[in-house]
Amino acid sequence: MNKTSTWSFLEGGFDILGGYGYPAMDKTASELNLDDDWSTWVVAIWLFGSEPITTTKFMRMFPYGLARLNEERFASAAQQGYLRAGKESGYSPTDNGVNVARKIWRRAGDSLANLHPMPEENLQRLFIYLERLVEASLATPQPPSHFYLSHKQENYRQLGTIYPLENFVVLFGELSAYRDDMHIGAWQALQIAGHAWEMFDKIYNGKALAFDELYEKLKRRGLPAEIYIQDLQELIKRGWVSETLNEYQATPVGKKIREDVESETERLFFAPWSCLNETDLGDLQNLAKQLHDGLQNPI
Repeated sequence: MNKTSTWSFLEGGFDILGGYGYPAMDKTASELNLDDDWSTWVVAIWLFGSEPITTTKFMRMFPYGLARLNEERFASAAQQGYLRAGKESGYSPTDNGVNVARKIWRRAGDSLANLHPMPEENLQRLFIYLERLVEASLATPQPPSHFYLSHKQENYRQLGTIYPLENFVVLFGELSAYRDDMHIGAWQALQIAGHAWEMFDKIYNGKALAFDELYEKLKRRGLPAEIYIQDLQELIKRGWVSETLNEYQATPVGKKIREDVESETERLFFAPWSCLNETDLGDLQNLAKQLHDGLQNPI
């Protein structure tokens, strides 16, 4: 049974649900007059629970930004009363911060209330398979670290769900976090900064691009262009990227590096799926396809 296609159906379903959830979160943030960087500290509150929030730990899950910018966002949230700076290190959420984070979470969940993509008994059976995969992933020996997965598994479930598809979002999110853990472990072994790896990924996935075109794909991170200019020089020095007429493209060496990282990510991510037999895997694939197809034409 093709595990990759099963995962693609699950990813596709999650992406469709994001078309409901993300606008609901943005609308709520706008109603609450939050600044443009609200998602950084809100997601941190969701992920860290009672554990102190630090930029270092946050970037173990989201290593593609810049530490200085994340620290500035946490400090700004503290100034606005959403976080409280600790006496020693890190931040903790204030009551106001928790209330805002929970309101955004609930609005996202409520946006899924009227979606019924498949029979309830089939959806519950899908959840059982996803829970088994999450437990098997948690039990897989480290390294790579399960840092992102363990935080999502421990803290997202405490935020509460009401509607069935919210449970899918939580369970899929846990598996996706495990995949991110494995991917981060694979590329960090190459001793490269996260923002440089993300730029390389954009180059690998497309045709030759001018710097302005590359920056357009990356600027949502909020990093200054100068950082990515330095990253390009590093990638060229490594022999992963070549420049021709001010356009950048992955070299054969670079493509091989990127494909090796993806292959290692796939190997590590799918290893826990051995907890399911062939019959289970076939049923999971059918259920994942039902969910995806049903969400494209929800009742």
